[in-house]
Amino acid sequence: MRKYVLGTFLALSVLTVACKKNKNMINATVVDSGDIANNGCGYLLKLDDDGTLLRPRYMPSAYQHDGMRVKVKLNRDGEGEICNTYPTKKFLEVADLTDIIKNQD
Repeated sequence: MRKYVLGTFLALSVLTVACKKNKNMINATVVDSGDIANNGCGYLLKLDDDGTLLRPRYMPSAYQHDGMRVKVKLNRDGEGEICNTYPTKKFLEVADLTDIIKNQD
């Protein structure tokens, strides 16, 4: 009897941990701002919570689709760069993506 109780407890623990995988992820939308070589900023992330535009250092090609809804984990250190969009220039924060998945919600 103890084996079954312990086994059930272990299975429930694993399921609980697996379900919290996306807990700290932020909802965002992929924005194609144009080719970097042609006065664009490349692929950006528009965060849902405050509308901030971020430029990821690396965006996997599977997620380079304008308007795609994603969930991301980011390392933000406040560093940024100037993006030469004609006729104005924009300062964009650069972030490292630690995880990205397609948002199924």
